[in-house]
Amino acid sequence: MKLEYGTTYYQVVYADPKLTMPGLKPMVYIGENIFKNETETTYYFQDTVSVLVFGLVGEAENTTDCHISSFPKDEIGTCIVDIDGAEKLVSSAAKKAKELGYPKITKASGEWNKINPNK
Repeated sequence: MKLEYGTTYYQVVYADPKLTMPGLKPMVYIGENIFKNETETTYYFQDTVSVLVFGLVGEAENTTDCHISSFPKDEIGTCIVDIDGAEKLVSSAAKKAKELGYPKITKASGEWNKINPNK
């Protein structure tokens, strides 16, 4: 997938391991390897709210309130998609959810208490 500066893309995440509960986070593409001395190909995106308020990083006067996310090359086109890709992934999740009887999210099992030392 070829990324275009200033275009909105979507990070697709799932709340369940069966991939039936998708979530979409819109982000605006601002460039590749935007910091000096980067050794791996990295793609950068800015949150849509700060684009609306301040403009794109590099063009905006106030960038302290802009949230920037970075992603490696292998996530472009899989976890980071355009609107058509988002539509396909959400549609696929809806079909899978229907086939599985619309699963409900439940508390995860495992050693979760070790993450929070106060429990």
